[in-house]
Amino acid sequence: MANTTERIGVSYCSLIASKTEWMFREQPIDDIGIDAHMERTDKDGKVQQLLALQIKSGESYFKENKGEYVVFRDIDDRQYNYWTTNTLPCIVVLYNPKDDMCIWQKLTAETIQKTRGGDGKGYYVNVPIDQVYLDDKSNELLLTFTNLPEHMTNYNFLLSQKKFMQIIKDGGIVKLHSEEWVNKCSGKGKTELIVDDGNTITTYSYPYWFPYTLYTDVFPRLFPWADFSVDEDYYEENDEALWRELNCHYDKEDDEWIEVGEPFEVFRESLDPIRYIDHAGEVAEYMLVLSLNELGESFLKIDKYVSQPRPYSCTRPNVGGDLK
Repeated sequence: MANTTERIGVSYCSLIASKTEWMFREQPIDDIGIDAHMERTDKDGKVQQLLALQIKSGESYFKENKGEYVVFRDIDDRQYNYWTTNTLPCIVVLYNPKDDMCIWQKLTAETIQKTRGGDGKGYYVNVPIDQVYLDDKSNELLLTFTNLPEHMTNYNFLLSQKKFMQIIKDGGIVKLHSEEWVNKCSGKGKTELIVDDGNTITTYSYPYWFPYTLYTDVFPRLFPWADFSVDEDYYEENDEALWRELNCHYDKEDDEWIEVGEPFEVFRESLDPIRYIDHAGEVAEYMLVLSLNELGESFLKIDKYVSQPRPYSCTRPNVGGDLK
């Protein structure tokens, strides 16, 4: 990191990190393209994230601007292997000292591409123009970025929701309340869990959008350990109005509804267990009760097992050879 332009880039990244509650540590030795480490902790001092950064500074890195992204090239096999197999999540940061544009991209086997449609010797990565280094959106993305294998990532995802599973297992109530803007393709809406553990009721919000995906498809992916059913009390007024429309006749003289079809309880049993309340065709509102499915029950058992000391947990099999 000898020249002035490169030093300016590292200093800028360090300054932005200090303003956004990240600890920035420059690496004095250039080890295959890692210029700094960046760490984030919570208020209790627990580590939330640790990242490795490759920082490139200068106007020349922005010359291949494709409108939505900038192409970063000159990645060799050694760098590719190092970044994609590193135990730390790695990112590249491009800084333009002319206008202080500072953007980043993950360095993974998915983002790094081989030149010439896969037939070339080098590699490149597309760095999105709108992925601004350490703005609010990027902070959220970086805190969830991991280089762990998929099975560990998925296990940690389930582990993050273990307390909800355990509360249900112990007799508590967990409800999913969501509002989907049905006439928009942006996926905008509101999603939250209302958790009653028997002593207190706590709300947990999920500040995410789910573009081009129906919320009825989102829920099982967001909470794969749960089965869903409607909150009968919450839906009663809406269900009754629908039942009257389809199964009743209004007698104006007696000012009452006369049942001409199936009874309300029978009608209600035929309704979709994951249904919404329609608000003027603009918003679909859900209030669903979560229960443990087979995955949820199994996860609690497995987590209990792996969380306790086990004899012989350090043993490993040998291929052939004598017994020891």
